[in-house]
Amino acid sequence: MSDADVLTHLASLGTSRAPQADPLDGPEAAAFRALEGQSLEKRLLLAAGVRAITRAAGQLAARPEATEPPVPPETLEVCPPRVSALLRELLGGGDPERDELLAEVFKRLARARRRLPPELLVSALNRSKGPLRASLEPVLGERGRWLSRLGPAWRPSTPLEVTEAERVWAEGTFDARRTALEDMRRLDPARARQWVMDTWTQEKAEHRARFLACFDPTLSPEDEPALELGRQDHRAPTVREVARHLLARLPGSAFALRMRERARTVLLWNGTTLSVRLPAAWDAEAEKDGLDKPPSGVGQSEHWLTRLLECVPLPEWERVFQAPPQRIATEAAQTDDFAALSEGWAHAFRLEPSLAWASALLDVWSAQPAHRLTATRAQSLALTVFEQLPASERTAHSLRLLRGTATLPWREQALALTPAPWPRELGMAWLNALYDNPNTVGPLWRAVRALPPECLLAAANAPPPPLRLSAYRSVFERFQRLVTLFRILHEELNP
Repeated sequence: MSDADVLTHLASLGTSRAPQADPLDGPEAAAFRALEGQSLEKRLLLAAGVRAITRAAGQLAARPEATEPPVPPETLEVCPPRVSALLRELLGGGDPERDELLAEVFKRLARARRRLPPELLVSALNRSKGPLRASLEPVLGERGRWLSRLGPAWRPSTPLEVTEAERVWAEGTFDARRTALEDMRRLDPARARQWVMDTWTQEKAEHRARFLACFDPTLSPEDEPALELGRQDHRAPTVREVARHLLARLPGSAFALRMRERARTVLLWNGTTLSVRLPAAWDAEAEKDGLDKPPSGVGQSEHWLTRLLECVPLPEWERVFQAPPQRIATEAAQTDDFAALSEGWAHAFRLEPSLAWASALLDVWSAQPAHRLTATRAQSLALTVFEQLPASERTAHSLRLLRGTATLPWREQALALTPAPWPRELGMAWLNALYDNPNTVGPLWRAVRALPPECLLAAANAPPPPLRLSAYRSVFERFQRLVTLFRILHEELNP
């Protein structure tokens, strides 16, 4: 641990939980020791002040380690001059969109097995933090990797060793502990789960909820005991909410089975019509499962129906009712509980996506008058469903939106969630939509990145926008700059 880390660690963790500050060294260590006998807080503040002053006064440049090995021969070819010029321009800006563009360029360079030119290495290492630093690593080349070892801020982040991760979990700040937990969940889910269970009663409610949420990407049936701790956490509604959300995604969990059984007694189908029959009250166990008092602004029946239906995979209703989704959804629209049924079914897509149910619900929602389902709520429901669809279906549905044969969700949001690269048909439909109404086509750079090469050529040769779109001149100028950038990448880096 460096000296700076010791002081930061003391300040972040709190002096009551802090370990000994023995690793301190240099002028701040002298100041720290000079006040021995004073409170730890006073010694900490003085040491931090001394360090700030000595840093402001300057310091000797670090000398490279004499044992640093020479740079090995490069194995990748340097990128073409036109790409270097693009990179130089992108590295000069500070806006977040440039980071996304840089990440895309690094990704294409890596795919083409090219590296950055030496003169851009320092700029790229200074600019690249977090996720962008990970994208940079494959295109640094041997010289770039050698250089990155010489600057602490240039080094890539590496997963913690198990021993160090254990120490961070025991002593670290909340953010550091959560990162360690996420890393351990990927490495050893059982150990990470045990960490959370062992410290459960010592954590704040907010921390318990966020630690449980770390289980999501690697969720498994073995997590059920830990999630049950959260479901029964009488001290914190947010913890119970996270636990129920995750338990519902375990189809064999006791919670999921109970909720499905209750839902089957509430939603009734007589072969032609759908009806809802809720009890006047639930038992204590059901209240622990989330069938409790609704939040402000939400009706009792809506709250219960949504909670129940979001725990039942949609294909189960086809099996129970022996009816297709279109018919069930159409009959649901005739009930007074249509909005709640829609909400519950939309959230049930996270359990098991269903193309038949997506088509049925989107059709029914699109046809509702505003007093039955507001446009804002219909959009929110449709987006919830769209996010869970397979990539191919999102592409097909985005094409329907651009052609005007579907209306939900709004196409700019759908296009932002449609994976790249787009097929030619979708790319050409997007170009036509851009020249029809630039307000409805979503973020420009993401769309241009998704366009296939033949659409980039068509975009470069497109005529100037019509006079009625003169207010969007800056949009079309930026669009052409992005088209030029991606054409250069395609021409220079594709085999």
